[in-house]
Amino acid sequence: MNFDRFRRQIIVNEIGENGQQLLSKKKVVIIGGGGLGSNSANILVRLGIGRIDIIDDDILDITNLHRMSIYNEEDIGKIKSQILAEKLQKINSEVKVRGIDKKVTKKNIESITNNSNIILDGTDNLETRFLINELSIKKKIPWVYAGVHGTIGMIMAIEPKISPCFRCISQNNIREKSFEIPVLGNLPVIISSIQITEALKLLLDKNPSGLIIYDIWNQNFERINIKRNQQCICCGKEVFELL
Repeated sequence: MNFDRFRRQIIVNEIGENGQQLLSKKKVVIIGGGGLGSNSANILVRLGIGRIDIIDDDILDITNLHRMSIYNEEDIGKIKSQILAEKLQKINSEVKVRGIDKKVTKKNIESITNNSNIILDGTDNLETRFLINELSIKKKIPWVYAGVHGTIGMIMAIEPKISPCFRCISQNNIREKSFEIPVLGNLPVIISSIQITEALKLLLDKNPSGLIIYDIWNQNFERINIKRNQQCICCGKEVFELL
């Protein structure tokens, strides 16, 4: 990979030349190519991650465009993961980008995430997040949760058996009913950027920042350190209800 393009990033103390070399060898799997996933993938390919797999079987429609900065009207009706991979490959041809037109299920999540260094949450439903969480604990693959609702975003890096897992912090039912989520259009861009920063910390063996809550409308930023629940049914007792 041509590291001259990352010259301004390499002189950042937190990255350095060794950090850039390390990032070029990492594989990231993004589950979901929508508002969060597409923006996170766009950032990652510009940062010089070695390989990115984007998993999404959804079709782009006009209601997506207000929060997804890399798509345009010509992409309506196309598979998100496929068109996203094509666009990202043009941004950095040296990064291996693959769009996978599949719905993530308990039957394929292990094969889809095989050999990944980290998983990024680009989903919009709790059941898939709980599934990612169980896979993370079982296979010891770190992941970064991200969610948006209205004007508020939440992010948390999850290190198996070290940090709290998603089940530790969530009071929601695993199979909650889905509904259309309100989202201010510029919120996913900001939350994705924070998500990627937390992912970089994990990939570079640095400490993440705990649970982050950001209200973009009121410009309130909160960081919360949560203790891991040793009795958690998932990361404590390793009971995997969805896998």
